[in-house]
Amino acid sequence: MVATTTLTLTTVMAISPWLFESPLLGSLAGRVPGIFFGLPLVALASLIFAATHHEDPAAIRLATVHWTVWLGGMLGMVLAVVLLFGWLQ
Repeated sequence: MVATTTLTLTTVMAISPWLFESPLLGSLAGRVPGIFFGLPLVALASLIFAATHHEDPAAIRLATVHWTVWLGGMLGMVLAVVLLFGWLQ
């Protein structure tokens, strides 16, 4: 017999206040600007995309920088448009 663990609603409700309503987590999220949460994701996506297209470590590093600039530029333009629309309203 294989023992299985199920995540029930009761378990989630018991963990939820500890996990999501923590004063430490809340103060950390309040002090760090939201844009910094996306930077590691852009870097990781660039690294993975570069690694799937190249085998040489030097080429992977160069392609990672290239894709980081492209992704950062595109996301930066979207952010600028959203901020502009928010400022115009």
